Amino acid sequence: MRKTLLNTMGLLLALFGATNASAQSTVELPYSISFNSTNDVWTNIDASGNSGTPWFFNADWGSDGFCLPGSWSAIPSYCMKTSVSGANAYYVSPAFDLKKDKTYTVKVNTGRMYFTKAQLSLEYGKSATDASAFTTVSDIQMPETSVQYDNSYDVNVAEDGAYYFAFHGVGTFASSSNEYVYAFSFDIAEKTGGETPDPVDPPAVDQDGTLPYDMTFDSAEKFATWTTLDNSDTPGVTWAYTASDFAGKPAAHMGVDTKSGTCDWLVSPRFELKEGKSYTITMDAASGEGNTMDLMLDYFVGGKEIGKQLSIDYIGSKLPAKVGESDEVKNKWILNVTKDDVYQIAFRALGHTPNTTTDAISIYSVQIVENAEGEPDAPAALPYATSFAEEKGAEGWTAMDRSGNVSSTWSWNSYGYQEYGSDWNPVGDQHPCVGFSSDWGTNANDYWISPLFKLEPGKTYVAKAHTAVNRTCLEAATTSLTMKLGTNKKVQGSFDKTLGIFELNTVYDRDPSTFEFTVEKAGNYYVAFHISDATGENAYGYIFDFSLAEKGSGEPEAPVATEAATGFAAAELTAEKSVALTWTNPTKDVDGKDLPADALLTVKVYEGEELLATQDAQAPGSKGTYTKEYTADTFAGEHAYKVVVVYKDKESEAATATLTVVVDAINGVVVPTDAKVSVHTLGGAAVGNNLSTLGKGTYIVTMKRADGTMKTVKVTK
Repeated sequence: MRKTLLNTMGLLLALFGATNASAQSTVELPYSISFNSTNDVWTNIDASGNSGTPWFFNADWGSDGFCLPGSWSAIPSYCMKTSVSGANAYYVSPAFDLKKDKTYTVKVNTGRMYFTKAQLSLEYGKSATDASAFTTVSDIQMPETSVQYDNSYDVNVAEDGAYYFAFHGVGTFASSSNEYVYAFSFDIAEKTGGETPDPVDPPAVDQDGTLPYDMTFDSAEKFATWTTLDNSDTPGVTWAYTASDFAGKPAAHMGVDTKSGTCDWLVSPRFELKEGKSYTITMDAASGEGNTMDLMLDYFVGGKEIGKQLSIDYIGSKLPAKVGESDEVKNKWILNVTKDDVYQIAFRALGHTPNTTTDAISIYSVQIVENAEGEPDAPAALPYATSFAEEKGAEGWTAMDRSGNVSSTWSWNSYGYQEYGSDWNPVGDQHPCVGFSSDWGTNANDYWISPLFKLEPGKTYVAKAHTAVNRTCLEAATTSLTMKLGTNKKVQGSFDKTLGIFELNTVYDRDPSTFEFTVEKAGNYYVAFHISDATGENAYGYIFDFSLAEKGSGEPEAPVATEAATGFAAAELTAEKSVALTWTNPTKDVDGKDLPADALLTVKVYEGEELLATQDAQAPGSKGTYTKEYTADTFAGEHAYKVVVVYKDKESEAATATLTVVVDAINGVVVPTDAKVSVHTLGGAAVGNNLSTLGKGTYIVTMKRADGTMKTVKVTK
């Protein structure tokens, strides 16, 4: 609460010269008072017809003093109580000598509790005792309870003279309970042009700006080249120019708005920006002490329209913004432009509750510059081949998203592609790859762009790739996956040559798609995988590899997975409590071609999904072996194994084998009390879980304990 700033001379005049209101002794301006203690300077007029003093000093929470949310103590203030008997009371100031040719600014701080329906207004008149002599300056709107509201009003009088101001409270008789309105402070001063500048009307249309752009908000005329958008619940107070903010500096300023929460944009002139270019936005700004409003950096494309803004960054409520927890100031942001159009930068003040006196944001200057292109890409050598089975295979590739919604685009995915059968159950293993998941509710329009290649006319080039799509792409028949050639990896329009259309397929290891093409002139080119879908729901693409070479000049084969290992078997080694795994490594790839005799295969051995071993440098057609050792507790039971062959970063389908290890036991088996029991015949038929009811014979009994361990025994009755 602000300290009492009662003018000493004015107070003496009020105390000794205005005890009788008719004397009309005046208090000098400027005048300021905080009602945080009792005073005999302000007086009451009770126009309700009831005896008593309606306005009274209240500093007690227990007597319905004014309390902020979460507070257990009252803010001292003057209060008017309403009840069923009604209220119509004036809390009247000392007299002030006002001139008709001057403007006076009156500032008040007020509040209400209990959702009172009472109306509070600011009035002025030429009598301290006659209620009918007062004229309304303005009703004081206070839509929320437990909030202190600052309001400012400009007052002009019709003739020179002594005038009184009053807080006028009127009860509505809408409730049988006591309801309260509060006055916290009152200020009046002669208005001067430098302190509160007259508003400058915004331009009728948005102005055009040029780059590089440099704006310092040090005059009302400069501020008027920007426009505002007020989307608050109750539009009113918005961004405005001030010659002196909380720091005494000129600024584009967002301050007190007592009517509702804030959602207001300060919008720049229009700038013609180009696709593929990036622009740096630099801002110098500060926030008032205790500010709770947030500042967002947005932009509009094609014209400013509420609800059509796009966000660059959340800046925060404490300005200047800082980088993380450090003291480094963050005052620069990058805008990457995805299409040629008209753009407008916008600063959005956002607050969920009405702004109090501490809520204030000032923007002092804004600069916008186009960034330099940077070093050009170095062409990759031909022949070129890469696999996306590992993330390193995607080095040098970039994604370009030109969808209406840029929430997703091409990227390397360790989870990768999972093929599904006709019943939507998974088929085979997951395959890491570069993938695209569709943007919902907008068109897919995304490019996966290769490194740069130097190509020449008169030569034929061969591009190959293995790809796949999700089943929904086939069923909806709206997805397009093509290979294109372009000259600028940031500009969609440069990819104007289609090299080929991929046949949409959900099979992982089918033949690669092969496209031959030529170029008309020598230059640097990019190859791109382009996926699109007008419905915005059915584009799911997967790229496993890519190669590019000049035809007939040792073009590399795109990486192809091998066939699965053959003859995979698991054998029980009873005495050693072990299982011996054997297999034969493949000699052909999935296309049926012989592997080079010097090919080096990597074999991964699994039990379930647990990797047991990785065997490197295995020759095609060689015999593979691995022995898994167990303990007495883990040996018995069912075991599932698989081997996967890796060649040039591509995995084969898994070869699988299962083995049930049975441990012989004597007649009479002690079953742990916490175990679940299942009994099968030697032929595998389930016959229940009660040994005592079984006939004579030999059975396989499986016991699973509560801790998850399992034991299988053979029982003969």
